[in-house]
Amino acid sequence: MDEGSGGGFVRTAVAARQRITRGMLGAVFNAVLPRGCAGCDMPDMVLCPSCEASFARPRCYALGGVEIGFGYACAAYRGAARQAVLAWKDHGDEECTPMFAQALAALALRVGIRESVRGREILIVPTPSSSRSVRRRGRWHMLPLVRRLARLLRESGVNARVAPVLTMRGVAHKSVEMRGSSQRAGRVGGHIVMRRGADVEGSLVMLVDDIVTTGSTMRQCVGVLGSGGAIVLTALALAQAGESQRNPDRQPAVRRGDGLPVDESCP
Repeated sequence: MDEGSGGGFVRTAVAARQRITRGMLGAVFNAVLPRGCAGCDMPDMVLCPSCEASFARPRCYALGGVEIGFGYACAAYRGAARQAVLAWKDHGDEECTPMFAQALAALALRVGIRESVRGREILIVPTPSSSRSVRRRGRWHMLPLVRRLARLLRESGVNARVAPVLTMRGVAHKSVEMRGSSQRAGRVGGHIVMRRGADVEGSLVMLVDDIVTTGSTMRQCVGVLGSGGAIVLTALALAQAGESQRNPDRQPAVRRGDGLPVDESCP
């Protein structure tokens, strides 16, 4: 977030204390009551095999401005997958980060990132969170995720590097709380910008988000990065909200009532 040096230092210190306190409380809690699966509460599991498998069922949707032509998600945003993502995102279950990163890495390889980059460096760009969201959670939840994702991709032969080049200004509400594509588009419209001094001209980019609703945030990010001269290959997310419509002809652009093209039959 772009903030004054004094205020930024104070907020950084507060966030650090919150992380330490949360970690201490979590350790005490787990010692008294061992954790359960983030998706279904099965004892002594971060993600049980069934819930982990729910993040290996890709969904895709048409996304203008990206080279591959589509954005992808690991899972549908419902049931155990929804509960697990919310436990990680809003309730501090950071133990899910390695497993979520593994799911994203598998999806990236499945959709052909390694073949698309052909040895060139690819920038892993997380979608931004508002300052208010970061303060409320005590962390920018996306950053540890994309760092681990980049490491996994490098281990798989993809020259990946994290580049948090986007920031969000003046946004007050969660996108998953907004109703309708016009409200969500209005929430992020014009609020996503490049960080000062960021340079992506000529760079290959893969966007990463936690939850895709109407795709408004992804489209805004693609537009900003494209304006900066980046070549955005695709966008990945942990989960995609909304009911899916499967097209028997495997055409990805099936339009729902709110205009979001979705299809579980990823090409």
